[in-house]
Amino acid sequence: MAAGAWFDWSTGDLVTEARFQDIQDSIVFIYSSESAANSALTNKVEGTVFVDTTDNLIKMWNGSSWQTAEAGDITGVTAGTNLSGGGATGAVTLNLAIDAAVAFGDQTASAIVLKDYAETDQALSSSSNALAIDLANGNTGHITLTENITDIDFTNVPTNGVSTFTLQITQHASSSKTVAINAVTVNGAGHVTAKTAGGSGFTMSTGANDIDLLTFLFVDAATPLLNALQDFS
Repeated sequence: MAAGAWFDWSTGDLVTEARFQDIQDSIVFIYSSESAANSALTNKVEGTVFVDTTDNLIKMWNGSSWQTAEAGDITGVTAGTNLSGGGATGAVTLNLAIDAAVAFGDQTASAIVLKDYAETDQALSSSSNALAIDLANGNTGHITLTENITDIDFTNVPTNGVSTFTLQITQHASSSKTVAINAVTVNGAGHVTAKTAGGSGFTMSTGANDIDLLTFLFVDAATPLLNALQDFS
């Protein structure tokens, strides 16, 4: 009879040597060490199991040596940024908080379908006739002119691929202010003139509270291409 074989006992059944040996082979023994187990289990067979009370492990004889289950090196799962859940035992669940900001670290995403989305709009202002625009804060922005703008400085423009910035400019309510596009900087480089269709340039609408919509398109952070829709009033 193979070790560990099941026998359905009935009253009066004879306890044979084979059946008794089967019972003995199915017992999980308790010893303080492998050497103690070797001393006691001189006739052990492959599959014999004992509990090592020193190592607190269950060990099985493979025919030539005692084997233990490999101990895992993961002691817990901790939820990171935008994740909740975790644990150290049982079934571990991690949940992604999609209702919070997620930083994708400029990783490429493909085959995306966008629905019901909005872009971050920056509230901008000029200082000493210069307008600073940081694309890390969003790709759209708006400004109401309080002075002439002679310098537009873009930062954090991606150096690979195409990016855009859409700027809504509202003219001053009581006097016409100008916006120059011949002193544009990109990521701290030298001044360039934004390129326009046919080289026609750009002149800000002069009516009180007129709105011009400017889209700057950058290819590998080069000189921007400028498209303007004007005189919204």
